[in-house]
Amino acid sequence: MIGDDRKVRWYNPALARTLGIRQTNAIGMEFGSLLDTYFLPIIEDEDSVQLLHRVLENGADLPPLLCRTRTHDGTRRWISISSKQAFAATGQRLIKIRDATADLNAHHFRAALEGSPVVVFVQDEELRYIWSYNQQLGSTDASIIGMREEDAFPEDAEHLTALKRRVLETGKTVRAAVTFTIAGKRRVRDLTLKPFRDADGTIVGVTGTAFDVTEQNRVEEALREKTHELKKRMDELRCLYTIAHLVETPGMTLEKLLQAVADTLPMGWQYPDSTGVRITVDGRDYYRGDPVDSPWKQKSLIAVHGELVGEVEVRYLAEVPEGGKGPFLPEEQMLLDSITKRLGRIIERLQVEAALEESEEKFRGIAQRSFDLIVTSYRDDGLNYISPAMERILGYSPEEMVGTDWEDYILPTSLLVWKEGRRRVLRGEQVEGLQIEVRRKNGETAILELNESPIIEKKAIVGFQVIGRDISERILHERLREQAFDMTERNIAQFAILADHVRHPLQVIMGVADLLDDEAVAEKLREQVRRINVQIGELDREWMESRKIREFLKRYEL
Repeated sequence: MIGDDRKVRWYNPALARTLGIRQTNAIGMEFGSLLDTYFLPIIEDEDSVQLLHRVLENGADLPPLLCRTRTHDGTRRWISISSKQAFAATGQRLIKIRDATADLNAHHFRAALEGSPVVVFVQDEELRYIWSYNQQLGSTDASIIGMREEDAFPEDAEHLTALKRRVLETGKTVRAAVTFTIAGKRRVRDLTLKPFRDADGTIVGVTGTAFDVTEQNRVEEALREKTHELKKRMDELRCLYTIAHLVETPGMTLEKLLQAVADTLPMGWQYPDSTGVRITVDGRDYYRGDPVDSPWKQKSLIAVHGELVGEVEVRYLAEVPEGGKGPFLPEEQMLLDSITKRLGRIIERLQVEAALEESEEKFRGIAQRSFDLIVTSYRDDGLNYISPAMERILGYSPEEMVGTDWEDYILPTSLLVWKEGRRRVLRGEQVEGLQIEVRRKNGETAILELNESPIIEKKAIVGFQVIGRDISERILHERLREQAFDMTERNIAQFAILADHVRHPLQVIMGVADLLDDEAVAEKLREQVRRINVQIGELDREWMESRKIREFLKRYEL
């Protein structure tokens, strides 16, 4: 209380505690000095300090003013100061200085909770509501006071009461999700219940908070459903990936593959432990699980090259929860159809590979037994395959020649012919009847006749294949034959010349015989000439026959 002389007449102990002064120091002190000494130094806001100076100096009323302060020990607090005239006749003024920190905290608490999904409340030992704030389930904060659970929440009273009784009995915090029915709609609140104690620590009730998690639960449920769906799709993908991986396993046969697929399929279904599988292909069955019949099954057909060759059947071996259209999901039928289509393609591939392997085996057998040499050569890898005939023809084993090049064996005299043939075949042409001379392992020369063709992979020429034979003996035979023809020709010409050379002297002898007087001698000479002419006629006939024979041999290349 301030007198008309602006000096302190009286103050209560609370002011002494708030400003930290003793009563003997304050009574009679001029109020301005009291503020300057004890109050204004702890105010942190300079504007508040200036306002207090002006109002208190001119004696005007001051509504409660909140000032942020820091005490000497460093504590931050909010102080409220107000001023009003107490008794006009005496000129006394009432100054109120109050610690408003708790009020401000309560204000902040209410402002934070206002409109939020959080409810706070307190109940006594009889579980009557004695305080509530931000109540949102039908009752207001005021109307719920004095109610029990059966009054406020009759449909959920038994469960709520049991939870709160546990808190009263054990003194422990209880947290639970509770469903409330409000206006016909279900709402879920996350309750945290704690014991409410008096100043002596005795439990006198229950205090709690309730957080509305209805939408959060809906989101979580939707997330769980999506997660479950995602897991199913991942299981389906893992099932497809496993089946695709099985095909690439070395040594995998169709029988092993079908059994492995039967063992793998259950992982793609909702209840793998209760799932059985039967795969039928070309009359043979492959099972996973008990082969007994079941009322819960689905199937899909396997087609190869447009013709049905079997089916895949998935069955539940025990009763499982059913959806809208039975125990199987639409996605599971789609997965089954996808797997049967893939199986059809896999069977087609395995059949093609088996046919190709059989064809390659036949080719390999033919190549191994062939008297002709067969060689494949790639651009970057040299000779890749050499048939066993090469060792018989040139003396080199196939193992010795793998990785080498043709140029390592071709004689220089044939290199130009060889390179021209290789250029043609690498342009995609077929080259036939190419004759080259090569060196045998023992150093001798062999003559080969080659037919070359390109090797095409993915529409690109990557090398060439050579099929050839040793024609060394044939070439030698042809050369000897030509020599024989030449010699025959020369002999025939010499026969003709010889006949002409003999006939001329015989004519002379005949003329001499006609001039002789001794007829006996003359007749003897004529007889000898006639005999010689007979022999020359024989030579003429043999010469004509020789010419006919030579022409026949040449005509038929014998």
